[in-house]
Amino acid sequence: MESGVTVNAGATAHAAETLAAATETLRKYGQTKAAELAQARFHAADSAAAVVFVGEVKRGKSTLVNSLIGRADLAPVGVDITTSASVWFSPPDDTLAAGTARLVFGDSDQVIPVDQLPEWVTMGGRHVLDPTIEALPTEAVVAVDPLHLPGLTLVDTPGAGGLDPRHARLALTAARRAGAIVMVCDSAAPLTAPEIEFLRTATETSGSVVVAMTKIDKNRRNWRTIAEENRTIVRSRLGREVRVIGVSGVRALAALTESAGTREEILTASGIPALRDAITGLLDNAEIAPQLDGLQVCLSGMHRMKTRLDTEIDVVRGNSSALDDLNEKKAQLKALREHGTEWDQHLSRDITLARQRAVAVLDADFNKIKEDWSARINGEGWRILRKQPQVFTAAIMSDLQAASARAFDTFATSLHDIVSRLFGNDEHWEDIMDTVASALVAEDINSPEVQRKWKDVVDPSAMMMGFMGANLLTGGMVGGAIFGSLAMAAVLPIGLVAGGVWLSVNLGYRAMRNGRQHLITWLRETLSLANKSTLRVIDRTVATARPEIVVAYRRHLRAQTDEITEQINAGAEAAKEDKATRDKRVRGLTRRLTEIVSLIEQLDTAIAGLKADARRSDVDLGDHVALGKDPVLGTESASIGDTP
Repeated sequence: MESGVTVNAGATAHAAETLAAATETLRKYGQTKAAELAQARFHAADSAAAVVFVGEVKRGKSTLVNSLIGRADLAPVGVDITTSASVWFSPPDDTLAAGTARLVFGDSDQVIPVDQLPEWVTMGGRHVLDPTIEALPTEAVVAVDPLHLPGLTLVDTPGAGGLDPRHARLALTAARRAGAIVMVCDSAAPLTAPEIEFLRTATETSGSVVVAMTKIDKNRRNWRTIAEENRTIVRSRLGREVRVIGVSGVRALAALTESAGTREEILTASGIPALRDAITGLLDNAEIAPQLDGLQVCLSGMHRMKTRLDTEIDVVRGNSSALDDLNEKKAQLKALREHGTEWDQHLSRDITLARQRAVAVLDADFNKIKEDWSARINGEGWRILRKQPQVFTAAIMSDLQAASARAFDTFATSLHDIVSRLFGNDEHWEDIMDTVASALVAEDINSPEVQRKWKDVVDPSAMMMGFMGANLLTGGMVGGAIFGSLAMAAVLPIGLVAGGVWLSVNLGYRAMRNGRQHLITWLRETLSLANKSTLRVIDRTVATARPEIVVAYRRHLRAQTDEITEQINAGAEAAKEDKATRDKRVRGLTRRLTEIVSLIEQLDTAIAGLKADARRSDVDLGDHVALGKDPVLGTESASIGDTP
């Protein structure tokens, strides 16, 4: 795997081999669309995964991230340092060289040496405190390959924002696929109420969550007791098990300077290997979902081929009931083609209803955003906003993104259901979404000039909406495998698909400190413009998708009619042949049928194997307890696993 994680190697290798053989057969018999879709869905797991670290302020998130990277100086840390923007640590590539970092602003980006990063992304950073700076980055990307999680992307979320589930959900969405969440807490005390609430939200949307209790080197006597207490709290409050692991990022970093033998002892005692194993285990199971999806798509294509061969064999044998069934289907298809106006009207009705449902969701979400943020600005939260402009920017963007995404999820789910009912599979959905993707362009939201001393202080811009595939940890925020269009991901470089910003808020931080009423006015007008822009993109999607659906369905009806006509004609020809010739044709069709049935059985076995490996992985992770003794501190450390 490109991610560097060995995922259920036996079952995955067998599944890939089975899929390759099955898709080759699909192509051989003219089912190219089904073969391509199955391969695309299966390999959706091959992109690099993201591991998102969240936690309240001063919990040691950045130190833990540094220990997994294997460098003490990358994620900003210190007694008086609090991260104020999300920082991504991703393997270097052609766009970002090792030793550099990319600052992501609302409407641009800037590459800097990595040692300048703290000046831009910490509460006490030089540029963050500079009153003349009118724009700060909402996130940064650092080019580095993590030592203990090679090939993966690690995301250090803002400590200043506390445990905000939106940070983790949006970061994982931007990573294009499912990932893992590491909730970081202090080993000196049980989980706090906000931490428990975050765990509730995270576990309701995904099982890919692990708790890392930091600073066990400072709490050597009691951290195991706290860990057991935390497990009990989670079990009683949430009704499920969550892996709890004690770690010391400081000791893991110290191990890097020791000799090889001592290094491994200290590293094991630090708990970092146990955390690494837990994370890779979570990612293993996350990768299984798209693989199963690809196998299921292929299996559906195989079953369609089997049904067709069964019918052809019956027809050649002269089975009268089979011929009667074919003639009945042909008559039904002819009626659909001759009465196209009826299904066309039904299609228009269904699309209109889908749009109305999306509008209702969007209106409700934007009204709630307006109420919540107005109350926050008018209340005690105003002082916090003025002190933490980056946190405010990230939070308001998260809310706007989530509202837009929910509206599109509602609309696209309905649209997908419409297409599925018409065609009976997802193959035409892919083509339709490819066309829609090519037609979508960026939508600018030009916020009106708010009454302030500075011009162009607020400029939300570069809005581009898209759909995406894979089963994400967003819990339906951008839902499900229906967004499997690879063209969507390629064409839309701005948005959740590419990890950028949908609704980019280039907020003048200095100007924000000048008055809450101006901010209220900006919020109201920006929400209105964002609402209109979102609906414009939905309407453009409708305008593009509807004719594509109509044309594709008419073509589909013709193809089905031609196929049935061909089968009927084959039956008529067979009736004129002698028994020996018919038997020879039946034997040929039966050989093809046997091949298809064998591949169906192999696909079923591959699916069962992946599911079984996922269950075994859960059990193995639950039972694992890693004990180690720190040769320097002279104390034992352990990871506490959950036992199902």
